[in-house]
Amino acid sequence: MRKRCEEQIERLAIGSPLDVAALCERLAEQRGRPLHLLALTSRTSNPSGLWVAAKKADYIFYDESVGEAHRAHIVLHEVGHMVFAHAGVAELDDLTARLLAPNLDPKVVRQLLCRDSYDNEHEQEAELFATLVLMRAGFEVVGTVTPEVPDPELERLREVLSA
Repeated sequence: MRKRCEEQIERLAIGSPLDVAALCERLAEQRGRPLHLLALTSRTSNPSGLWVAAKKADYIFYDESVGEAHRAHIVLHEVGHMVFAHAGVAELDDLTARLLAPNLDPKVVRQLLCRDSYDNEHEQEAELFATLVLMRAGFEVVGTVTPEVPDPELERLREVLSA
């Protein structure tokens, strides 16, 4: 697992100091689709971060109430899920997913709801990736992760996730 993480860090040319926003821009370029960073209002039931791979773009949501270093770690954890192409566990059927969130694609609902603990290999790999990136950068993070102004549909998703 560590070797896979280190290979991805090398591929992404991550060094020191680390600019998380610039890393996300490079990753978006490599993936050929936009990557948007969006803040979530903190609630105890919310995950601290999550990645949504929509049809035309990627979205990383993060807890807006945490400090900059923690915010960078959250975003890097979600980037780890992206670079390893992790997907949520498909335990919800389409009908149940549509009942829970009628305006969202069932695949998106599964991804949001089925990745919420560190007891599986994907979560461990994403966490290790984020930690190793920060170590590689000597814990020196420049710039800040700032939220984008989302379009109305994304704002609704953000509201649903924050509720």
